[in-house]
Amino acid sequence: MAGRTRMAPRLAAIAMLLLLCLTLATTPAALAAQEVTPADDAYHYAAWADGAHDATYIEWWYFNVVDASRSVRAIFSYFVSNPDSLLEPARIQVVAVAYTGEGTVSAVDAYPAEAFSASSQQADVAIGQCTIEVIDADTYRIAGASLDGRLEWDLVYVRAASSWFAADRMPVGRLDWERMSWLVYMPRAQVSGRLAVDGRVYEIDAAGYHDHNWGEWIPTDALWSWAQYSNPDLAFELGDFQGQPTGLASIDAAGERTVFTKEQYAFIHTRWAFDHAERVWYPTESLLVADDGRRRLRIAMTVVDTVALRGDLAFPLPDVIVFEQTARYEGWLWTKSPAGKWLLETAFRGEGFKEYTAKHY
Repeated sequence: MAGRTRMAPRLAAIAMLLLLCLTLATTPAALAAQEVTPADDAYHYAAWADGAHDATYIEWWYFNVVDASRSVRAIFSYFVSNPDSLLEPARIQVVAVAYTGEGTVSAVDAYPAEAFSASSQQADVAIGQCTIEVIDADTYRIAGASLDGRLEWDLVYVRAASSWFAADRMPVGRLDWERMSWLVYMPRAQVSGRLAVDGRVYEIDAAGYHDHNWGEWIPTDALWSWAQYSNPDLAFELGDFQGQPTGLASIDAAGERTVFTKEQYAFIHTRWAFDHAERVWYPTESLLVADDGRRRLRIAMTVVDTVALRGDLAFPLPDVIVFEQTARYEGWLWTKSPAGKWLLETAFRGEGFKEYTAKHY
């Protein structure tokens, strides 16, 4: 009995140490430092399917490209929800938007469940004739076409910046089980290939981006603001959940990534516009300010083009609208010197993307 008494404090200390290690391992900075493999960008449904909330499972692979020299910007998303068709049919979609000097063309194409397949080993995905092909860990090919034939793409993405985990089962809703994972697999990529918009072919040679989200949540419980920008020396990402204590902003500059938690940044929309068709307000200017005590970041984002995409949720859920936006970025990053002075590390400007989601009743 005395031996057990002496062991109790030691066991308690070990338990506390294990708990501390677990906590540290799931902080944003720790996640960002984890090694990323091609399997991390694969299909994750098997790891979540437990019979509890499988009907709410959502996963998508997202890509974008900015080719300012040709006045072309585009996004592509390969989307699956409720893959086992529980309670209602699975939602399988390919979303594509092309912003050009001649105008904007968008498509949200629905497919039957049998049109979808994905690998659990790497990001090999097929939805009908729309595909993601992993050539190697650094090189992907995406190809496809909208069902109306107005958009066609065949693009190769070569990773040009290190992958990082932004979130691992991050709480995103009112209910404890509503959680999302977020992998930024290509914070910056070199993109080449072909994009056709209404028959006009653009030969692409430009910068792009690829990330990946998955998890279980009620869509109207996890409304977000998202933003992304990169140049050859810098990459920035933001994922902010509206009305939630969850979110992060990250910048990778001079080979060093800083992740700001929700307590360390403020993200505000400073100008709005009204979408008369959807009867919803959406932001057209936004400002981010962040400070972790060692780095300070300020970014102004001015929207150039906006496309409203409907979620088409089943009744009685209110619909979700995703405002897909291109934007001009202007930013400044400061670093605190050993003497305690804030020194301008870099200033940047260029084109990137934003998203804002809202409910539609």
